[in-house]
Amino acid sequence: MTPPLDPKERGGPGLEPALEELRARLAADLDALMAAVGSLSQAQADWRPAPGHWSVGEVLHHLILSNSSFALVVTKLVERGRRGGLNARPDGRRSWPRLRTFADVKASGPVRNPNRVTPTHGLPVEQLRRELAESHRAVERQIPDLGGLDLAALRFPHPLRFELNVFQWADITGAHERRHLHQIETVLAAQGFPSARP
Repeated sequence: MTPPLDPKERGGPGLEPALEELRARLAADLDALMAAVGSLSQAQADWRPAPGHWSVGEVLHHLILSNSSFALVVTKLVERGRRGGLNARPDGRRSWPRLRTFADVKASGPVRNPNRVTPTHGLPVEQLRRELAESHRAVERQIPDLGGLDLAALRFPHPLRFELNVFQWADITGAHERRHLHQIETVLAAQGFPSARP
């Protein structure tokens, strides 16, 4: 389990139900990921199952870079909404279905990542765990800022050529982590994966 967010970052009692559900879902996504990698040694984090395949450490670095991009998009969309007075409408939608096809590797198949989120091999595993939590929370702590905004009107294109609204940009953080959790679990179960330290 990761350390809990400060109550102010969790949203407090005033967080609307759709945003509270989103916040709880993202927290569960991070917990699941950290549970899988929380005890990995450096040798285990650096091990690659085959040439051209990512190690668990590389997957984590990719997630850090991606989460940082997602956080930046959410920040910019929130700022655009505040500047433009894009306030929530009484009949406006406040939540959307989870981005399941993005998270499901079997449904979407392999995806070529943009260069800016291509990871580095061999980074210290403790640093990766810390920065993963920090990058995730950079998105999660912005969820209360979505309150009062017209979420559907605040949209930005994804590098894979589809468009997401600000709610979905926050949610894709967890969906993307779930996708790569499957990849991590595959590496951990691969033949030849180093055993834990004695």
